[in-house]
Amino acid sequence: MIKLIFKYILRTNTLFKNMKTITKTLVNKGKLLISQPLINDEFFHNSVIFLSEYSDEGIVGFIVNKPLNLKICDLIENFPKFETTIFYGGPVEADNLYFIHRVPKKITGSVNISKDLYWGGSFEQVKQLIREENLNSDEIRFFLGYSGWGKEQLDQEIKSKSWLVEDPDDSLFDWDIEQIWKEYLNKHGKRFQLWDNAPKDIKLN
Repeated sequence: MIKLIFKYILRTNTLFKNMKTITKTLVNKGKLLISQPLINDEFFHNSVIFLSEYSDEGIVGFIVNKPLNLKICDLIENFPKFETTIFYGGPVEADNLYFIHRVPKKITGSVNISKDLYWGGSFEQVKQLIREENLNSDEIRFFLGYSGWGKEQLDQEIKSKSWLVEDPDDSLFDWDIEQIWKEYLNKHGKRFQLWDNAPKDIKLN
């Protein structure tokens, strides 16, 4: 009997360790967070978030499917003319502008996220490149604010089924921002298909 109890404890401990390992590998920078349909948060309703940083100090991501009706020159004085979409990145520091790009050789100080995607770097270089027409709108994406969590906080939200975690199919610049939320939900089968025609405004649900 004692041997059986000991074996059970060993197996339980092993399963617990494996679960912790799965949680660590499941979420990382370069992953997508897909908000579950019934998430009770107006900031993250129908959101897809691209994670740019994941560490014990904290997690940073940007909402990629909520474009704003703003121009960059509306936000920053004397910014060179540049036709691009600005996205609502999240509720943290929502008056600050951030950017993700795929031209690290042009923008120094960038941090690699995954594959060909980087975030941050010299903003002065960004402005100079735009002035000289050496930076295109399909090479950089701007976000107002960001989404942030403590590590344990996000782990808890995932366990409570606020988020699905996915690997991105394509580069950030190739995503269909109008359909991306529904496309990733539909990967999880019929249980989410009824949300295909759900309104974007949470107040209309």
